[in-house]
Amino acid sequence: ARLETEYKGYLKGDRLEQFFDDFGIKLAAGHWCAGDFADRFAPVGYLSNEPNFKSDVISQIERVAQAGMKGIEFHEVIFIDRNYKKDGPIIQRVKEALAKYKLIPTNMNTNLWTDPKWKLGGITNVNKSIREDALAIALQGIEIAKE
Repeated sequence: ARLETEYKGYLKGDRLEQFFDDFGIKLAAGHWCAGDFADRFAPVGYLSNEPNFKSDVISQIERVAQAGMKGIEFHEVIFIDRNYKKDGPIIQRVKEALAKYKLIPTNMNTNLWTDPKWKLGGITNVNKSIREDALAIALQGIEIAKE
């Protein structure tokens, strides 16, 4: 009934926020949604020539919060170094930014596609060694998410 009376039509701004609050709707966005906006047509990003634009994860967290999101999704790759080892300092900086911007981490995606190593698959690769590496990375992502 409220949908037909209070919230009929197009919602935006404060009315949209009130709708979300009234119905307990909480939205999350991936950190990449507030990144450098790269795609196959602009692989370096559409904002790569903007000198003041920052695409580090802390800047992405800030933009996700500014968009009114309550939660944020991550890829484990931002928390590891080139050798696929956990990067403690970035984990700590992200935790501090999450607290500062009052965002809840909602998901940890495992990036097993951007490295050419995974071109024939990760966990399902026919090469046992690559499968084992992929599984180790996925499990490491779970451990990072627990932090």
